[in-house]
Amino acid sequence: MVVTAVYGVLLGIFVTLIGGGGASLYLGVLVSQIGIPVHTAVPTSLFIALPALLFGFLSQVRVGYVRFALGNRLLLAAIPSIIMGTLVSGWISQDIYDLMVGGILVVMGGIMLWKYLRPRSVPQDKQRNPWLAAMFGVLSGLMVGIGGLSGGATTAAGLAILDLSTLEAAGTSTYVLLVMSAVGFVSHLFNSEIAWMSGIGLMIGAVIGSAVTPLLISRLDPKRANAILTPLLALVIIYFGIKMWL
Repeated sequence: MVVTAVYGVLLGIFVTLIGGGGASLYLGVLVSQIGIPVHTAVPTSLFIALPALLFGFLSQVRVGYVRFALGNRLLLAAIPSIIMGTLVSGWISQDIYDLMVGGILVVMGGIMLWKYLRPRSVPQDKQRNPWLAAMFGVLSGLMVGIGGLSGGATTAAGLAILDLSTLEAAGTSTYVLLVMSAVGFVSHLFNSEIAWMSGIGLMIGAVIGSAVTPLLISRLDPKRANAILTPLLALVIIYFGIKMWL
């Protein structure tokens, strides 16, 4: 239990820094360290992610990094996509899913890295483009519905591409992912088995890491934090995409 909780703290800190939900990371620990079968670990990872996202979201609201208007635009497109993805998930092979999502993540991470390395002035209203927000919402929703993931990588990357700062993208992402993971968890609840007790230690650690990290980051210089976190987030997203092809 102690070792699992330590894993949870580390993962909670990491996913809060990059603005992800962490379901794929929790999934890896559940399968490789605890030995839970994949078909059970997938919904269990969403069960673990929910409390951590909730406490992370509350901390992000407290430090003022959540942009609700933009987050709501993503959610309006994401929630129908989650339901649709859940319905068609049985018809899509895992290999095709991994190929598509991996490609999306590599492209989005590449765009983030390119924008960081070659900054330019952007029209102020670009970040409020409803079509771009809807597109990223659909992509994230399909990841939740089809793959049982939290959709964190596409959400965080999409918000950063929409020209939020990395800290704002991470904060807004916790709001979007909290709602999406709740919808995804409920949709998987009816046709999946959940290892309720096995994930408790991981959940407790993740809650601690997710709640404390935003409060510590708020004490840092925002420009310096963005300069570090933006390329880190881009490289992590590219890594996740490439890993899905392997």
